[in-house]
Amino acid sequence: MGIVDEFDHVAPRLRGKKEGTFAYFTVRDRWPKIVTSLVDQLTRKRDALIEKHGEDASADIADILEKFSRLRYEIMTDKPLINFPESGPDGKMWHDWMEELKTAVMPNDVEELTYFKGPWLFVECYLYRFIYSAFLATKKLADMDYFEDSKRKNFLDHLDQVEEGVAFLMKITAKDSPAHEMFGIHQIMKSSLWGNRADMSLTGGDDHTMKMSSIAASVQLKDYILIDDVNWLMVKVLAPLQANPQKLKNRRIDIVLDNAGVELCADLMMAEFFLARGFADKVVLHGKAIPWFVSDTTENDFNWTVDSLHLAGQQSAKLGEQIKKRVEKREIIYKADLFWISPHPYCDMQEKAPELYEELTTSSLVIFKGDLNYRKLVGDRDWDLNTSFKKAVRGFDPCPILALRTLKAETIAGLTDEVLNILLEKFDEDNSWMTSGEYAVCQLGGVPPIEE
Repeated sequence: MGIVDEFDHVAPRLRGKKEGTFAYFTVRDRWPKIVTSLVDQLTRKRDALIEKHGEDASADIADILEKFSRLRYEIMTDKPLINFPESGPDGKMWHDWMEELKTAVMPNDVEELTYFKGPWLFVECYLYRFIYSAFLATKKLADMDYFEDSKRKNFLDHLDQVEEGVAFLMKITAKDSPAHEMFGIHQIMKSSLWGNRADMSLTGGDDHTMKMSSIAASVQLKDYILIDDVNWLMVKVLAPLQANPQKLKNRRIDIVLDNAGVELCADLMMAEFFLARGFADKVVLHGKAIPWFVSDTTENDFNWTVDSLHLAGQQSAKLGEQIKKRVEKREIIYKADLFWISPHPYCDMQEKAPELYEELTTSSLVIFKGDLNYRKLVGDRDWDLNTSFKKAVRGFDPCPILALRTLKAETIAGLTDEVLNILLEKFDEDNSWMTSGEYAVCQLGGVPPIEE
């Protein structure tokens, strides 16, 4: 991962040291803000936590606050990364990865592994693992999900939108519903896509309520999708799955989740759509093993959301009961491999997590949700914008893959000259379109491109 290869010259890894970039803004402003919000939360909850866990929690909180104060200072002054004070399930691996990067010869010069100078993807994953480490090292707060409140509030702030989406799902999956599959697929997948706008890591942990429902956005924002391969996905992947000429009973679709809250609800609707309309026999949802990137989905988030769907309305309550039945029958499965909280790009999966990669080869389609998954797909590199998606994923090809992502980082591949000309005319040299969350891609890989 840290060793120089040809791509460090062709497409350098994004780093926070370049002033004016979104990575620089993230390290300078967003990360300290996230740490500060955690300090504020612990201070506000101190009495309640002590009452719940006893006096040992007081020492735990003091220890965490001291670590976070130092962490914020070290981010802002660009200090070197340090090893975690505990081992955890992946502590030794992180120690080895850091040593690998520290001793690697970087392009042109040797650089310290610091918050601004280190590869942005690696350092950002390190930051959230460090935050987890601070809690893991305590006596009473090791199991605390310190992002839980904001994730649950995001769900509760969008109840009307959730019910609207579920009501639409119920109509197009009803037994007497006319089979307009292409329309249904576009609506459901674009709803999942635009749900990705509700990303609280982008706002430093602040509330982010979407003004437009994902269902409405799936119709009204089509001109903001820079790459839309959904039709080709239907032709090459979904239609053959639904036709199922071999009468297979193990058709599998995987969804690598991103945010909890309203986006997770849209992803659950997508999973139910695939099962109800006969595209899959099983949907595997991949989430995070620990609290991650402020709003990423954990198993507790998944269970709480399914249990809480009834709060959105009558149709949502029905969906919640249906999902519980599917979980019991293992038609919907939640998993959380440690690889998803590693700093590795996905082109390294076959080497770093061979069992996970082999499992994905049994899937008919893997859908990667959100910006972090996209960054890992393309290695978080500064690709030429018209570089093919196939080249950017560098051999990651377990099965057909689809990226559903609203753009929140300065990396993308696969744009056509036509799209580039439109963006150039509208924005000139302003790259804000790459990070605003206003533009999106539905990008297919692992199948022959349309022109072939």
